[in-house]
Amino acid sequence: MTSSVLIVGGGLVGTSSAYFSAREGLNVTLLEQKSIGFGASGRNPGFVWLHCRNPGWALNVSKKGRALYDELRNDLPVPFEFRADGGLIYFHDERQAPIFKEFVAARQADGLDMTLLGNKEVRDLVGPIREDVVGASYCAEDAQINTPTVVAALAAGARAHGADLREGITVSKLIFSGGRIMGVETNEGNFFADKVVIASGAWTEKLMRASGLEVPIGRERLQVMATKPLPMQIKPVVYGPTAAKAYGLFRNLPSWDDALFRSKIEEESGYEMLTLASQRANGEILIGCPMDYPSEVDLFPTLDGLKAIADDIITDFPGLKKAGIDRVWAGVLPFTSDLVPVIDEIAPGLIMAAGHVFGNSAGPMTGKLISQLLTETEPEIDMTEVRWNRELDPVIPGATVHW
Repeated sequence: MTSSVLIVGGGLVGTSSAYFSAREGLNVTLLEQKSIGFGASGRNPGFVWLHCRNPGWALNVSKKGRALYDELRNDLPVPFEFRADGGLIYFHDERQAPIFKEFVAARQADGLDMTLLGNKEVRDLVGPIREDVVGASYCAEDAQINTPTVVAALAAGARAHGADLREGITVSKLIFSGGRIMGVETNEGNFFADKVVIASGAWTEKLMRASGLEVPIGRERLQVMATKPLPMQIKPVVYGPTAAKAYGLFRNLPSWDDALFRSKIEEESGYEMLTLASQRANGEILIGCPMDYPSEVDLFPTLDGLKAIADDIITDFPGLKKAGIDRVWAGVLPFTSDLVPVIDEIAPGLIMAAGHVFGNSAGPMTGKLISQLLTETEPEIDMTEVRWNRELDPVIPGATVHW
């Protein structure tokens, strides 16, 4: 089979690339190895997180991506779950307050709508949180999506514009001739195209290696629990103080003190904790997340990881202590050493769009940028920071990654 564009991967980046490209009139075929939204896009807590995006490409694409959700809500043929109630990082130690004050001022200087909240304001927004919470940084531009519903809506939009989306097709190798991409080998035979887009997330490194290309993309696993549906009690998307140390925007502050952001649970479990909570429209609350860095894609949660979530959430969200747990899972995010993706033509006709550690913010906008590359239209965001030929360090499995 021959298409003008072949897209590998059915997550947020792949389906948005298919949607925007088909909308531009291109003949698009998308291949997904499992089901649409099977990977990270179907497994994350749905944070559209501008709060800690670094100035430059990451913040620019996230701001445009946040605005793009408003357009997509009007343009896609089926609805998706989106809530614009902001996001916060709470803290419960008075010694952390000067650091958060400095962080908020720095983010305001970067152009974000950011404020510092006190105890009552945080408790009004996050009902089950501990009573002694001191405050929080709050960004009104953060939002929440139910990511699988967004992916499904983008897939429906792509099909409405004539794209062919196929599930259960595993791409095993790229086909080249004279250095130019010609198509892909799959379990259902060969597919050919004028151009191929690789949007396969955490599976990208393996596919590239099988095709003779080395791509330094690592894997970060997050484990998540979902409660049974509960009355609405958490409005914004919520991170705890352990999240602060995950971001260079905190760690590079003059007032930063790493010792203030280490938790006993991390010491006991061996996991880096990204304490979080978000509540979906159906009432279920997603909680997590211990982080580790497997050498291969591993989508299974672990007993010690789930224990770390329970211990962490019971400590900081005592109002959820008796909440029933409906299900548990793990997801694996791709990342590069400089924490922005590769979005570039890496060989004649071959475009890579992979390494999105903040895909909820950047994913749909990446799809729009891909369509601009495919139609040889000037991208609306400068792409220098995400070029293929930039310096990227090797990714070491098991090594902690800080954003």
